[in-house]
Amino acid sequence: MSRRGIALTLGLALALPGPVALAAEPEASAPAPSLPPRRPGDRMVQAGVGITVAGVLGYGLMAAGLGVGNQAEGDLVALGEREDIEVRRETIARGQLGNRLAIAGAVTASVALAVGIPLIAIGRRRHEASAPRVVVLVGGTGAAMGLRLRARF
Repeated sequence: MSRRGIALTLGLALALPGPVALAAEPEASAPAPSLPPRRPGDRMVQAGVGITVAGVLGYGLMAAGLGVGNQAEGDLVALGEREDIEVRRETIARGQLGNRLAIAGAVTASVALAVGIPLIAIGRRRHEASAPRVVVLVGGTGAAMGLRLRARF
């Protein structure tokens, strides 16, 4: 029995005077709880959040690349005028790798955020636009009833 059916049965039982015996229902395999239906824009928001997270990770990659490049530059300055050309080449190659990481991270982050943020905004707008505009709520107790009308403009 669904929650609505249980609530309705209990509501009727509470409204009736005197003791009321509820009939036992035969046990049946309960259907799996169904997920609420997806409204328009849900998948756009999920995709936008994923892409935005990728953009934030891109900024992390950029920061790591800047750190590697800065460390390589400091090591190159510390070498001074030594004649060890192999150590210099390795240090310069490490600095170039850091620069490439920083550039790739910055480009990835910028593109991902430029795509992800509008996806979230448009998806939320479509999600909210698909919500019902007028809702009627009925409630009450054994002594009183109420009717509530909620409208969104």
